[in-house]
Amino acid sequence: MFSFSTLIGFIAGISLFVFAVASSTDNHQIFVSLSSFALVLGSTVAASLISYSTKDVLIAVRCMAATFFHAPTSQQHLNTLVARFVEWSTVYRSGGIAALESSLTEKEQKDDFIRNGIELMGSGYKNSDIRMMLTDESDASWQRHTLEAKVLNTMAVYAPGFGMVGTIIGLIIMLDNMNGDMAALGKGLALALITTLYGVVLSNLFFKPAANQVTEKQETWYFRNQLVTEGFVLLAEKRDPMFIQDRLNAYLHPTSRLRPVVEDF
Repeated sequence: MFSFSTLIGFIAGISLFVFAVASSTDNHQIFVSLSSFALVLGSTVAASLISYSTKDVLIAVRCMAATFFHAPTSQQHLNTLVARFVEWSTVYRSGGIAALESSLTEKEQKDDFIRNGIELMGSGYKNSDIRMMLTDESDASWQRHTLEAKVLNTMAVYAPGFGMVGTIIGLIIMLDNMNGDMAALGKGLALALITTLYGVVLSNLFFKPAANQVTEKQETWYFRNQLVTEGFVLLAEKRDPMFIQDRLNAYLHPTSRLRPVVEDF
């Protein structure tokens, strides 16, 4: 699902930056330097590769690109999950695990967490064992994805630092080439500061927001998995649909909760 809030925020940030430049000077080209951008971004990635494995860095970069998409963890999605567990209760109590597996939609079959819950039920594990195993899986997933946010936060710290490195390099070159020409001081200083600008922009408009969104996604996904875990435990206990609905309604916002159902048996 596309995240319009992320797109709007990104466009707004870039637009404000462009507006500030366009309204302040006619010399727009001075803000464009591929070598400075390559220095900041390349050094940030290189330092990240030193700090973490190549796989972790690549996954973090992919997660940053995925910030324009959000996990299906809205109240509507959670409401649908509760309704599905209410339906599955009737299916499981009447047809067993085979009927439950047959009732899954194509999207649900591709959901690893839901599929694992059904497999655990089919293996005959006790309710406490199902809760323990699904909770362990959810915790492990949380730990794996926490590293992605950590990598992005690290990149957010490195970028401004390497921007300053680029500025220092530019100042050294500028001072070496002045040859007593003080008129070139202002222009040279402006060029030297571009790397710092790039570092700050990359950090605050890309890396930090991406890290925060990865963390937010995992928090909401973890909450969703808690609901699913409790749902499978209730299914394994063969609780009636009304009990399951009332129990899982606790995970929903009061305005999104399902209304009481009446059993047909």
